[in-house]
Amino acid sequence: MTASLEVRLAEDSETPATPVFAAPIRHPSAWTVADFRSPADYSIDLDAAQLRDIAAAMRRIKAAGIGLDGLQREHFEVLSLRPVVEEILRQIKDGRGFVLLRGLPVEDYSKDELGLIFWAIGASRTRPVAERHGGPAGARQGLQPRGPGGARLPQQAGIVAAHGSCDLVGLLCLRNAQAGGGVSRLTSAISVHNTLLAEHPNVLEALYRGYVRHRRGEEQPGELPYTPYRIPVYSNVEGKVSVRYVRSYIEAGEAAAGRPMGPAERAVIDTFEVVTKRPELMLEFTLQPGEVYFIHNYTILHARTAFDDGDAPEDARRHLLRLWLDAPIRPVHPYIRSRGILPVAGRTPSFDWSSITAVRH
Repeated sequence: MTASLEVRLAEDSETPATPVFAAPIRHPSAWTVADFRSPADYSIDLDAAQLRDIAAAMRRIKAAGIGLDGLQREHFEVLSLRPVVEEILRQIKDGRGFVLLRGLPVEDYSKDELGLIFWAIGASRTRPVAERHGGPAGARQGLQPRGPGGARLPQQAGIVAAHGSCDLVGLLCLRNAQAGGGVSRLTSAISVHNTLLAEHPNVLEALYRGYVRHRRGEEQPGELPYTPYRIPVYSNVEGKVSVRYVRSYIEAGEAAAGRPMGPAERAVIDTFEVVTKRPELMLEFTLQPGEVYFIHNYTILHARTAFDDGDAPEDARRHLLRLWLDAPIRPVHPYIRSRGILPVAGRTPSFDWSSITAVRH
């Protein structure tokens, strides 16, 4: 986005919001916890033949001296995995919006090899993309550590959704926290939408109107430190409802724009968050080593509880890998799908969140 366009957008009094989807959404993505009798209802287990084929592919890749930076789809052709990937994409696009993949033997592979397997599975039918600039040096596009050296926000949990410009997010557990915690929490944003429509329609209207978001130090020279346009929390494009939400970005953005959120504005997002945390809507589970979840980035709200590694050494601490993926899933609002911020040499995301807000539970 050019600086001149930024100025024109900043001069606009309002950014048009999409119309509120004003009827209950009846779709598998509008699930509640009661829809699942056990984890088997939302899981896919890798079988012995698939694990043998993965091992064989890894031996070929290792013999050829191919690392993550040189890996291409054709290097990891595992035909037996195709039905697994197809089912993951079907559930993401037309089903519940998330899948738990189980059974990858992390003890059989190095961290780098597990990253390669994870990337290859994700890239087999989608396109890995970078979340933002300033990621780990030399990391393959879209693949980031979420453990030692990889934490971005404080280790307490917050509700977030679609905080990168991609369609799918994958999270692979290599190692859990030594002293516990780090429970994954998934909530259907569509079920939350239905609840807000029935109980708090005024809150839903405000979420459709949206908020400016802080750019966390990633803006280009001459650009504002916040988006000069509102980004909706909920949006409705061609009858498809999507969500994008990170509270700390909203609060910091509104403050930077000179209008810190007051009690009425905070009450809107407080109400939204309270609904997302209702026990009947929030599914909780702990990813075990070798388990992966894939989620629809625009219909699933995700979070985790705080975790504690105690005094464990670096190589024994909680460690996960995250993968950002593009796939043709649905039309979405341009402000939540935009690639957004261009790179600036020598700059990485930075902002003192404590000066504006604190992560809430």
